[in-house]
Amino acid sequence: MLRNFFVSFLLSTFALSLSAAEQRSVTFTYANDDLLYWGKSKSEIYDIAIRIDDPALVGKKITGIRALINAYEGVESTSLWLSKELTLEKVGNVKVTVPDTYSSDVVPEKVVLPAYENHPFGQLSVELETPYEITSDGIYVGYSLTVPAVDKGVSLTDGQKFPVIISPSDNPKSLYVRASRDFLKWLPYNDRLEAAAAIYVTLEGDLAEYSVGIKEVSDAIVAADNDFSVDAKLTNFGAVSVSSVGYTYSIAGKTLQGSLDFPDPIVPDLSGETSVSFPIERVSELGDFDLHITIDKVNGEKNDNKLASASCSVSVLPFVPVHRPLVEEFTGTWCGWCPRGYIALELLNEEFGDDVVLAAYHDNDPMQAQDFPLNPDDIGFPSATLNRGAAEDPFYGVGNKGFGMKDEVKASIEKPVLAGIDVEAFWTDEAKTEIDVTAKAIFLEDKHDAGYKVGFLLINNGVTGFGTGWFQSNYFAGQQANYVGTELEVLTNWPKTVPNLVFNDVVVDVDGLMGVEGSIPENVTYNEPYTTKFSYDIEGNEVIQDKDKLYVAAFIINPDGTILNANKVKVDAGTSVKAVDTDAFEVSAEYYDISGARVQSPKTGMYLKVAKMSDGSLRTEKLLKNKS
Repeated sequence: MLRNFFVSFLLSTFALSLSAAEQRSVTFTYANDDLLYWGKSKSEIYDIAIRIDDPALVGKKITGIRALINAYEGVESTSLWLSKELTLEKVGNVKVTVPDTYSSDVVPEKVVLPAYENHPFGQLSVELETPYEITSDGIYVGYSLTVPAVDKGVSLTDGQKFPVIISPSDNPKSLYVRASRDFLKWLPYNDRLEAAAAIYVTLEGDLAEYSVGIKEVSDAIVAADNDFSVDAKLTNFGAVSVSSVGYTYSIAGKTLQGSLDFPDPIVPDLSGETSVSFPIERVSELGDFDLHITIDKVNGEKNDNKLASASCSVSVLPFVPVHRPLVEEFTGTWCGWCPRGYIALELLNEEFGDDVVLAAYHDNDPMQAQDFPLNPDDIGFPSATLNRGAAEDPFYGVGNKGFGMKDEVKASIEKPVLAGIDVEAFWTDEAKTEIDVTAKAIFLEDKHDAGYKVGFLLINNGVTGFGTGWFQSNYFAGQQANYVGTELEVLTNWPKTVPNLVFNDVVVDVDGLMGVEGSIPENVTYNEPYTTKFSYDIEGNEVIQDKDKLYVAAFIINPDGTILNANKVKVDAGTSVKAVDTDAFEVSAEYYDISGARVQSPKTGMYLKVAKMSDGSLRTEKLLKNKS
């Protein structure tokens, strides 16, 4: 069980401490100043550990270990230890952790933080008589404690129920757990609690003044002839805060230099990681390239770090498709919790506009379009899918706090895809009873036995009506105390039954929902446009209200039924927000052979033509030149 403890205080006694004169002593920790407490509310043995195996720390010596626990009394058999492996051995009838490198029994001491004088807690602390030198094999640093059984009728204290102090972290090496009654073996537990153990390790060694390591450089997909950037994470292993770095990088046969300034300097932190983006100059050639980056300078001085270099892959394409996710909501006016889905779609539209495609399926109310596309008993209300993944809440998303769906949509938009789709929709008659739709999908990679399809939906905005079937049930009415300060607070001021509500993104025709068979061939060719024709006959469709607010959504369906990419267009408004520009005219062209080498003019064989268009974009096509 995880309990909030206290938030945002500076644990000064464990903060990074570099001697200005010697620059030899630092404290390593994955924890920060946002602390929580955790436990299983039982009498049992707890073993807690972190792992240190960063190559930059090889050769440094561990001289001390400290840990925070949520009790200075009521626990026993407390110890601090080092171990190369996490090993359990049976002693009597109980399995215990047996450290293979170092162990010391310690007595918890009471610690009082100035900001929390009424809540003292425990500290385990030891100074090693013989410092331990970190090797390339890495080391686990941990502690053990026992919550003893209490007499019948006596309750465990909070400190005994939740003895482990943790801190939010996404580092997988920051928390390993074993509890004698709940976990039969050691488990990496960061992925479950998203937290680090409050363990602090004093290190000594040769510590450079300017030392920045680079790690986790992300691969990139970029458009040719466009400057771009690659994301990376930096760690400051040095003695001073870093306000700038200079770097050298090589790609596509060129070696160039760049620099980054940090408005907020990166403070010394042996376990911390700071996300940055390295600007990279444009690449004209198409293909896949290795990008190698080395940080040469720190604050204008030589970077003294063995991990100053990293590499990633960069795919240079004629264009980068815009990734527009599809959010499909399942709702009904009779559903009292569904207003949070209504608010979610309105906010998503406001936040992302044309960069997201929204579709609301109404069930058992006046806005239901034909047969409901899915079994309501299988999905529940309200619910939603993102790109036709698993059902989740339309507001909270996969979590249970905050506007999680917004974060998921943002992450989906930022994830590159190698296919784009455009769509056009026009009325075919003056009476506006038929709509002709044309979708064009383009893939930037060859695929065999692909199994893609193009799907469609007809959507109406501004739908409203009168009568009980149109009244939206609202269980949020009067619940201000539960939603104050959130995006859902507005619903608490609405009545229990909301009349005259205007509904947007209403699916009014589900033809094309599951895709058009044969719309994309089994073998997909790089940069080849695939056109799909579709039509809607809306004569007699009683759900549609305002034909001037009709939209068509088109999307590429993956073989597993999920959505690869989507787009939308207003009917009779021309083309969609384009994935590939088709209106611009050619102003210049370059040619490349099948190896990616640029040629002056194509002769015999297969070539790739890259044309620069009047709007600055690039358009590519394959050419087969025969002997003349």
